Amino acid sequence: MRNFLILTLSLYILALFQTSFLVYFDISGYVLNFILITVIFVSLLENPPKNLGISSAFIGGFFLDIFSENFLGFWILISLLISLFIKFIFRKHVRIPIIKRV
Repeated sequence: MRNFLILTLSLYILALFQTSFLVYFDISGYVLNFILITVIFVSLLENPPKNLGISSAFIGGFFLDIFSENFLGFWILISLLISLFIKFIFRKHVRIPIIKRV
């Protein structure tokens, strides 16, 4: 629960920073999307049976939808698809060895 609250607060701050400050520092019309980068990192680094990556994708996409001019649900859909794709690849194709204590 504590991790979820910290992640929600940090995603909110990143969304505010991205939509209010980074708009003025675009590169060829594109702005770096810190929310999607955070969702990808959380999905890659979390424990596979947990769903913190999916919840971070939903919360981050919701904050991006609130602060953007796209229709509501666009960024939620994009970030959820990215998180679910990463979880699918990890469950089907990546084997992480478990070291057992003696």
